[in-house]
Amino acid sequence: MPVETVKYTLRIHRKINRQVLDNITRLWQVGQQAKTYQDILDGLHPWGDHPGLKFNNVLPFILLVIASGFTLFGIFFIQHGLIAGLSFLTAFALGLFAYLCYESDQPLTEVIQFLEQQILEKKYQLNFQELPPHFPDSTQPFFFIARLKNLFPVFQQGSVSNMLPVYASTTWKDQQGRERPIMLFQYDFINEIKIAGQDTQQVAVQRTQKTLWGIFVFEAPALGLAVTTSNKEFGPPYSSAWYSSDLQINQKLRIYGLEPLELAKTMTPAMTLRLDQFFTQHSGELLFHHEHHIMCFLNRQNLFKIHTKAQNREDISSLRGHLRTLRLGAYEKLLNNLEQLLQ
Repeated sequence: MPVETVKYTLRIHRKINRQVLDNITRLWQVGQQAKTYQDILDGLHPWGDHPGLKFNNVLPFILLVIASGFTLFGIFFIQHGLIAGLSFLTAFALGLFAYLCYESDQPLTEVIQFLEQQILEKKYQLNFQELPPHFPDSTQPFFFIARLKNLFPVFQQGSVSNMLPVYASTTWKDQQGRERPIMLFQYDFINEIKIAGQDTQQVAVQRTQKTLWGIFVFEAPALGLAVTTSNKEFGPPYSSAWYSSDLQINQKLRIYGLEPLELAKTMTPAMTLRLDQFFTQHSGELLFHHEHHIMCFLNRQNLFKIHTKAQNREDISSLRGHLRTLRLGAYEKLLNNLEQLLQ
């Protein structure tokens, strides 16, 4: 009876995990062949028999429990060499078999992440690790990004490294029908602070790494304007401060430009109101370049963060619900508020 039970458990274990692995292979095919966001959802329904996406690892767990029992038995009879040796050997064999039977969730995690990226690319027309489409194909991403970072002083926060490891571009069409190339990005910077010890020859290095997220908007007005919600200065060329007659705005925002006369012309009552409304919803740094028609916004909120209404992804139906409700909430909110700002 115990032998038949073990055989049955092993057969069920292999059957369920084989079905899950087949489903994972099919999910890769759906994501690779899909042309649109809807193609992915249609590829998941109807699915057919065996829609499970959860590996059965009951058998490895049982084997580990039994192996632990043999280990304790061997320790208890440690003075009886032969009995202890056989117990430890049995425990090792059971542990090895449990390891071989165990199925990691890594293949499932990888295919779900792939489908999520495909959904985001097709739903928002985002092209990850690609430059905005209106630039020539010959443009080198490395030099283009380096040039963008040099245009704005907010990308000099790291003493060791200032990198944009993740970026995605698309063409943003607002409600008035105007199209603007944009590029979302993740900004990682590393600072090192050297602290001298009691012995002047010994220097301790304290390293900190931080991450911010932001957006470049191309074909924006060249206002030569820099605005921040933090108590900081931008430095040249944004060295002239502007103050509103509204004390609440002065407490909330610090506004800088190139020179006082042009700054006074730019900061009309309508522009002041739009900036106030924008920074009611967001915090960070907003810069309009003075020569190039590029706007940059940088903040602590992750613009790539995924929001979904479905949390359970243990079968194809729940995975489809997860992908169907997938959205970039922070990104959508930012675009909506930028439209009001740039109108």
